[in-house]
Amino acid sequence: MRPVITVTSIPCTSAAFAELSAEILRAGKALRFQARGSSMAPLVRDGDVLLVRPAEPVSLRVGDVVLCGIGDNQPGRMVAHRVLERWDGPDGARFMVQGDQVARTDGVIPAARVYGRVVAIERAGAHIDMDRPVVRWLGRLAVLRSRRNLGRGRWLWPARRLVKKLPGLSRYL
Repeated sequence: MRPVITVTSIPCTSAAFAELSAEILRAGKALRFQARGSSMAPLVRDGDVLLVRPAEPVSLRVGDVVLCGIGDNQPGRMVAHRVLERWDGPDGARFMVQGDQVARTDGVIPAARVYGRVVAIERAGAHIDMDRPVVRWLGRLAVLRSRRNLGRGRWLWPARRLVKKLPGLSRYL
């Protein structure tokens, strides 16, 4: 019989988290962690628990939320942000990523610095599957909004309120 190991949390620095999570995902294992910040609100909220699985670059699509290392001048900085664009070239895949609530992109990220894809969000006992059609649809809308730099002005607030009132969407927004 195998012992059951329960870990509630392991505190560590951002750099240590980046190094440890990259190694776990490179080893082919899934990773759960508590999100901090509001760059992906309203889908990912501060305190949500994210489940990240390793992902081959060929399987990643525009609209996916990925865990990746960003910033050549800030080693050890890792974010869970949305893929806005992808390019395939002789040097492999590259991705443009950005937080849903961030005005600027994180830049072009090579496939080697994309460690995994967020496959689920746990919030207040609820489980949100990122592969559900409604979540994928919301992801595509977020990509469109980011590409067009929409949604940060007051003029879009009525549309945002309307979308939140649609049946079933309030769970995600």
